[in-house]
Amino acid sequence: MTNTTPSAEPAAEVRVPGAPGLAVRVRPGEGTPLVLLHGLGRTLEDWEPLAPLLGGRPQYAVDLRGHGRSGDGSCTLDGLVDDVIRVLGHFGLERAAVIGHSLGGMVAAEVAARRSDLAAAVDIDGHGWPAAEPTAARLGIGAEEAEVQIGLVRAFTEEQAAAFMAPVPADAFAAALEGYLEIAPHGGTMAAGARRAAVELDGLVAPRPGPRAVRAFYGAFDEFSPARTARRLLVPLLTLVSTAPLPALPGAPVRLADVLAAQAATELERTAPLLTADAFDAPHAMHLTHPEAVAARIEEFLTALGR
Repeated sequence: MTNTTPSAEPAAEVRVPGAPGLAVRVRPGEGTPLVLLHGLGRTLEDWEPLAPLLGGRPQYAVDLRGHGRSGDGSCTLDGLVDDVIRVLGHFGLERAAVIGHSLGGMVAAEVAARRSDLAAAVDIDGHGWPAAEPTAARLGIGAEEAEVQIGLVRAFTEEQAAAFMAPVPADAFAAALEGYLEIAPHGGTMAAGARRAAVELDGLVAPRPGPRAVRAFYGAFDEFSPARTARRLLVPLLTLVSTAPLPALPGAPVRLADVLAAQAATELERTAPLLTADAFDAPHAMHLTHPEAVAARIEEFLTALGR
């Protein structure tokens, strides 16, 4: 039976050696070890809201390469997967569950397709880029037009992400932190992540991974194919798919919400022997906005597997 009481021992910051060196926050516990992977432009701080809700299991929250306090490395899916495998080996983790959000979710799914010695994996809304054919079918447009719309969505989101990582004056960064703290219920987590990722130089604050690396990491999205990964799964994978309506975003492509809704519908209909796909009426960052519900679903999934 899983222990539901979080360990009283404090979390420890550990450096996993290698190229690149990886920062890992370790929490002791009992049961199935959990390796936690954040999304693009975030840090291991994103897992703090879930930490006390994950059944008292050992937790290993990782700053991905180029993020937080980890070192820099090539911005590829293979590199990110290799880092996770290195973390598993460094700590001697057996039958671990790898859980990730967005980019981290894609990495978790890909590890589940390469390592049969895991217990399971969870992908929280990490699906790469929409495919043209299912998008075209769901939107009632031609494949070429679907490619155009997907390209517009990619360009917009990439520009937004790169702009978010641009260096800013120190006073502007401080004001942004104050703004985060006003966001309920997860503003404190966002502020902690921003502070962890910040590098100060000559009066400017540069968030990691920075605009150039963000654009490079977008290539990892191209490398990930949910259909191909689902066919290759070696252990059970739970994928949580956001179905919440997308709020209006200034300057966004007209069909942004339609394209993303079509992708969500495609992911929910995807089938494979070891794949479970669940709809979640919550935003993309559901682990921040709805930590209790996300943790409960993860607990249910692992418990059903005897983990």
